[in-house]
Amino acid sequence: MPDSTTAQSDKHIKYLDSARGIAALMVFFSHFVARCFQDKMNVRYLFLVFNGNDAVSFFFVLSGFVLSYKYIVLNKELDIKKFYVSRVFRLFPAYFITILLTALYAYRHQFNGDTFLSVFVYNKYEFWEEALLLRFHNNLYEPGWTLTLEMLGSFLIPFYIALALKDKKYIPYLIVVTLIIGNNLYFSYLFLFGIIASTNYSTITGASFRQTKWFRYRYLILIAAIIVFSIRQIDAITPIGWPTFKYLQGYLGLDFFNYTGLSCFVFLVGILHSKKAQRFLEKKVLVFLGKISYSIYLVHILVINALYFFIGKYITFPPHPIAFTFVTIVVIAVVILSATALHYCVELPFMRIGRRIAGKMKPSLIVKR
Repeated sequence: MPDSTTAQSDKHIKYLDSARGIAALMVFFSHFVARCFQDKMNVRYLFLVFNGNDAVSFFFVLSGFVLSYKYIVLNKELDIKKFYVSRVFRLFPAYFITILLTALYAYRHQFNGDTFLSVFVYNKYEFWEEALLLRFHNNLYEPGWTLTLEMLGSFLIPFYIALALKDKKYIPYLIVVTLIIGNNLYFSYLFLFGIIASTNYSTITGASFRQTKWFRYRYLILIAAIIVFSIRQIDAITPIGWPTFKYLQGYLGLDFFNYTGLSCFVFLVGILHSKKAQRFLEKKVLVFLGKISYSIYLVHILVINALYFFIGKYITFPPHPIAFTFVTIVVIAVVILSATALHYCVELPFMRIGRRIAGKMKPSLIVKR
């Protein structure tokens, strides 16, 4: 029988995976609708709900929390080399299969021996840079930049965890530093928001949290977070033209992700504290979607592009409502089936391989409290 800590950990993973699944669906639906209806004003209003752009912020904030939870909350030892091995086997194989299929689809009309050599041997189109997540080469796979950032964050997180274990007060200062540095470290602050949630987990989930001044204004904070989370879409509908705001944003090198990241931190804290939210997220269908969420994120662009190409031969766009409903059902079904296959045939087997390899490795650099 598992002890209470282990049981709590298992429960935590379930409902937060479900939250990741919802975020993956937001990305999927936003790309699906934007495929042919980006310029329609009513579609822009729909993006206020299916805000796929900023659901990416939630992925990074959640990754920061999930990856640090085991070591900060459960007090497990962090072996950096084993962490890296497990993380590479978690992220890379499913991505590589996706980018390979994407390349085969992209060059399907002229695929022959010469094309094979140009793409995969001579690397004329920088396939291997993109496949290996190097230097933000994203010629074929549009969301690939997020995978590069996820991998970069994975390599930095052990050092962030070490600082958090030494003194959690370092993390807010580190957020400021990463924002100042910018460039490839620019999105690190999102992972750091998740680590702040880990370092304050006992407070957030405890009864004393209700006595804090923040809890008193929880509904106002939540409403503000929802509005800020949609600020990119609000700006697309009605451009925010405040001269001072625009000037300061440009001068400080800020982006909408900076604001939405803070909103995602609020959402994460709310989920961690709210038993009602957790019970909702533990519904079986959401748990299943959470399990395959990474695969949904990977395959949805390829499925959308391929189905629109084939179905577009038989219907005109924008389609009749009945045709659109049919296309929507088909795309959803194919994405879920493809993601399920990728998850069980690639993700899980390679995750097990990664764990076995890490389990056989000798201890390296250990980080512990």
